[in-house]
Amino acid sequence: MLGTRIYYYPKVTNPTMVAALPDMGNVAGLCMNTLVSKLDTKLFAEIYAYWPPYVSYKDGLAYYKQSTYRFYHSNELLIFTGDFNPSDPRRLYEVCYEVVNIAQRLNVKRLYSLGAALRASVGADPSVFYAVNNRRLLEEVKRYGINTLEGEGNITGFNGLILGLCNERGIDAVCILGEIDNPEIIQPRAAKSILKILIKILRLKEFSMHELDEEERRKRFMEEQMRYMSSVMDKDRERQNIYH
Repeated sequence: MLGTRIYYYPKVTNPTMVAALPDMGNVAGLCMNTLVSKLDTKLFAEIYAYWPPYVSYKDGLAYYKQSTYRFYHSNELLIFTGDFNPSDPRRLYEVCYEVVNIAQRLNVKRLYSLGAALRASVGADPSVFYAVNNRRLLEEVKRYGINTLEGEGNITGFNGLILGLCNERGIDAVCILGEIDNPEIIQPRAAKSILKILIKILRLKEFSMHELDEEERRKRFMEEQMRYMSSVMDKDRERQNIYH
């Protein structure tokens, strides 16, 4: 069960929506946070989820933070994002339907979702893939230098399901996926690769992605530290085996 609060409906004539929730490597989360912070966005609606089913506490003082999903707009661009990607199917469908309802109410004809594509290995620059919910979009999106998501498989969670529900309502939808090799580690490079493509598709004014570059440097430092600690532990085990 969800509660939706509409503060106002933005006056838009031909809007496009970008809608995504945090996923593997927080790729979509990084993308959406960057868009909201870099564009001149205004909050116009929120969805309140009845989640989490607990309160937290610190030094005896209990507090509760309700999960929310937020709708922003920047001129003709609508943005939807939130705190978490529901794993429960019923909650997931509820959130998706609320987004599609708002999209229809504002006459959205095209929706873009974003996310991560898990691959065994990733090169210096993560590849970007796409899937669409309408065959005639295949060649149109390919012109932007994105790889088709070939073969068969599933795009799980909000960022995939929304394509199917958009198709039911006659809304064209495109999912843009950045390549990652580890879903447990934050992936700023993949987010940056997606945003570069999205800027071209939506004809947005380019903006700095300095924060993502800094996040990538921190990530690499931590990975180097982990590799160093792992090698030290391996050497210790080798020495112990020699003396036993």
